[in-house]
Amino acid sequence: LPVPYCSSNPHAGGDRARLQTRGSTAVLDDDLSLACIDMPQNTFALFLASRDAGFTANPGGSLGDLCLGGTIGRFNDLIRFSGTAGVAEAQLDLARLPEGGVASPALPGDTWRFQCWFRDTSGGAPASNFSDGVALTFR
Repeated sequence: LPVPYCSSNPHAGGDRARLQTRGSTAVLDDDLSLACIDMPQNTFALFLASRDAGFTANPGGSLGDLCLGGTIGRFNDLIRFSGTAGVAEAQLDLARLPEGGVASPALPGDTWRFQCWFRDTSGGAPASNFSDGVALTFR
């Protein structure tokens, strides 16, 4: 089960984006997806991963907080659009989780942390925001 460890800040639409997991944490199943829900409508989202927790308030002028630390990886091939439902979902390849500039496999017993980074606005100006952070221990 995912363990939320860092809450999100409200986005321009007033909600707080939340990260959910769907599927299995069993590495051999290779059936895990991330879903960022309660996002602003019609915006782009990028999923992030790290083995370490961290906290950086409003990085780069963001409206939210980055809850990952250490070497942070981006799922560059999993950029998603939230559409009118305000949901972005991506299926993960557990043999290739991004860790900095390399792909690393999830192994049983490993704990990885995930977060969604998305476009937002502040007073009509472009900005970004983050979902809550969740930790998963693979089996």
